Amino acid sequence: MRSGDTFNQMRQLPLLLGLSGALVAPAAALAISAATGDGSLVVKNGSAPFGQPVVVLQITGSVIGQIDHGKLVIDPGVNGDAPQVTGAEWRGDSTKSDTAQVYRGNDFKFRAVGGKYTVLVYGSGVDLVAVGKGTVKVTGLPDTPVGDGKYSLNGGDFLSLPDGASKQLTIESTGS
Repeated sequence: MRSGDTFNQMRQLPLLLGLSGALVAPAAALAISAATGDGSLVVKNGSAPFGQPVVVLQITGSVIGQIDHGKLVIDPGVNGDAPQVTGAEWRGDSTKSDTAQVYRGNDFKFRAVGGKYTVLVYGSGVDLVAVGKGTVKVTGLPDTPVGDGKYSLNGGDFLSLPDGASKQLTIESTGS
């Protein structure tokens, strides 16, 4: 080995150590997040029969989503942060709760971050991601030839949405 090669390797050492540190920090942050017991729910292209929600979600955490055509009912509770909804064609108060809002329309998006929320999503083309702790029921369309969407719970494999409302499922870390 030439002395110039050794010098170049020594010059690169601080760079390599810096890059290693940059990779360790996000890994540590993910480990901390996983240790809190947070789980996840992902719904892709969900649809349910008219009048039945694709998703009934109660979560302490965060949820974001979009709806091709349908209705969203979201309740942040008395002390919760208001959700952000963009693109909805109509908004109104819910008759079921003093703190819930109802949104309707085509191709609208929503997010509710860092709180305790009750979320009901009706319609078609429902995409949703939720992270935190809570419970959920999911519903799909019966007997559809092209499929009615999929869901994944707590990092598990994607499954077809059930023909009727699922049993209550738990969103939380399964631990390892």
